[in-house]
Amino acid sequence: MQPEDFLGELRQMVARRSSARHLVDTLAFVHEVADRLAEDPVFGEFRSAEYQSSGTKNRTLKLHGFTPVDESDGTVGIVIGKWEDITVPQTLGSAVVDQLSAWVENFVREAVENSLHESIAHANDAYDLALQLNSEVHRINRIRIHIFSNLSLSSRFKEDARDDIAGIPVERHIWDLNRLTALYDSGREREAVRIDLEEAGGTAIPCLEAAQSGDICSYLCVVKGDQLADMFERYGSRLLEGNVRAFLGMKGGVNKGIRTTIQDEPGLFFAYNNGIAATASDVKVESRDGQLMITGLTDLQIVNGGQTTASILSARKKDHLSLTGVSVPMKLTRVLPDRAQELIPSIAEFANTQNKVAAADFFSNHPFHRKMEEISRRLLTPARAGHRIQSKWFYERARGQYQNGKLYLDKSKKAVFEREYPAEQLISKTDLAKYAHTWDTKPHWVSLGAQKNFTKFAGAFSSGNAEISEFEHWERISPNYGESFFRSMAAVCLVWKKMEETVDAGRGSWYEGGYRINIVTYTIAKLFHDIRNMREELDLERIWNSQDAGSEVAARLEEIVPLVQNTLLSPPNGVRNIGEWCKRPECWDAIAAIEIPYASTVHGIAISKDSHEEKKVDGRKQGQVDDAIDLQSKLLHLTESGYWTSLYSWSKSSAYLSPTDRALVLKASTLQGFMKIALQKDWKRLAAIRKTAEDEGFRQAAG
Repeated sequence: MQPEDFLGELRQMVARRSSARHLVDTLAFVHEVADRLAEDPVFGEFRSAEYQSSGTKNRTLKLHGFTPVDESDGTVGIVIGKWEDITVPQTLGSAVVDQLSAWVENFVREAVENSLHESIAHANDAYDLALQLNSEVHRINRIRIHIFSNLSLSSRFKEDARDDIAGIPVERHIWDLNRLTALYDSGREREAVRIDLEEAGGTAIPCLEAAQSGDICSYLCVVKGDQLADMFERYGSRLLEGNVRAFLGMKGGVNKGIRTTIQDEPGLFFAYNNGIAATASDVKVESRDGQLMITGLTDLQIVNGGQTTASILSARKKDHLSLTGVSVPMKLTRVLPDRAQELIPSIAEFANTQNKVAAADFFSNHPFHRKMEEISRRLLTPARAGHRIQSKWFYERARGQYQNGKLYLDKSKKAVFEREYPAEQLISKTDLAKYAHTWDTKPHWVSLGAQKNFTKFAGAFSSGNAEISEFEHWERISPNYGESFFRSMAAVCLVWKKMEETVDAGRGSWYEGGYRINIVTYTIAKLFHDIRNMREELDLERIWNSQDAGSEVAARLEEIVPLVQNTLLSPPNGVRNIGEWCKRPECWDAIAAIEIPYASTVHGIAISKDSHEEKKVDGRKQGQVDDAIDLQSKLLHLTESGYWTSLYSWSKSSAYLSPTDRALVLKASTLQGFMKIALQKDWKRLAAIRKTAEDEGFRQAAG
């Protein structure tokens, strides 16, 4: 898609978001791009913070949001937007870029040097950023300025080095129309880092080619400590595989054993440390005097050893230790982009043995997501009076799936798509985790941010028992996550949107501005909590059937929310950062304990606990039936494709399959035989046989 065509699409996206969230266009644009970049390590977890004022010498201070200090690499991001209501591309000149940058840099200097937080209202999210910049400046390794614009960067623009602020390096990222077009067009969630190892006096890395299989190639390398630290200092958590990054962010801290080895016995670091495992989409290798040397890397991702890498940099930067003599073993695997989503999570999962990261954390292709996606593509909303067309809720398993699904459709097909899947009926995987934890009265988890909350959510899908495989665990819990669960999450989404409307409508009266998502999740969780205390449950089925939260729910939320906001903005003595206070279980305890006068209308929006439990049991039973039908359908498709015939003829089948299993495979290899398999245990056995065979290397021959 050309930028001029994408500009029209972008205008529509911004207009929809502006209308739905009651935002001015610039903020709607900033939120749109920030959501798209949420899983790109160069960006991070966005927090909206609209702020403008004057500082020392009447300097303008301005920003539209930020990403808090990344626990894994010490970077902080600050966002400012430049939006113009245009229909044809226009130029973003150097003078405007420099002005936008200066406004952000003024904010940072004022925060670090002049305690800006003291003059910002605590209700403004910018207070947390200013406080963090002032009180935690020692933790910050790099400041990233992100400029979002729907203008096209001038071809004459030349990036220059930014001056440090309080000794902290500053880098600038400009997301102009051309770059945004490429981002949306490709459907990628992140931009690949390209590293020239010999640039600016660097050195190539000696290596051995250890294994090659088709388009996968692995190398064994030894990386000097300084070189690894240099790369991590320059690129930060962009080098960490997404789920490893989230995992490190949850753990924090620096390995003291690594620091001690670097300090006392650097020459033994190679012997003591297991090293790192990494992947790259491209590896440039040259032979020099008979030695293979890696000279360039594209999309380097550390999938195991992130803590080691962060600790090495910390030892040099914070403890001022020399890395001379420190060598780090590295296993590097080249994975081509078209197989990256499939293979990198598996490589990361199997590589993480020291600090075990649950398999469910590597989640983009987990069967849970595929199941939610499948349900959303077939489940119609209930018919409503005055609406001739029944629509569907769109579950976005991968970021950008919704937008990319209609990007290349012509006008008429796009209209059909949008009627079938209205934009307001979109649920991303991080949204679903947010709704699920609010429903489960864990708003302090939601307040951790989308990615960390999602990592918490993923934990429910991990076996946690060495004797029960992840496959077996999912098979056991899968019936709990059927149509009933999806309808409930859509209903919670409707309540969430109603709560957002309530907060927005409160501007100028009770709503003081800022901490919108915290207020929303805590208020809804409080509603669930209070209803459950009366041995009742919010009637989510009624909300689903009407596709509206309803006036009674809205009225109760309006009663609760001012009290919730007051508690969030009044942390206990010794706690200054409101954003951090919202993440604490104690914050939820304080809000759960608020006594709100009884309202008889609550009974009108609730059902008894017994009725809820009956519906829950019915939902699980239906889930079991649906799973069985889905499994049988998939197994039948394998019969029709010749899969079982190919497996039966596999040279290693006798070694890995019992005679009983081979007999079942033979039976399933013909339609007549498959139709005679009547027991569910045999269907499940076939699925288990398939997994065993593929784990041992079986692949169906093409064609």
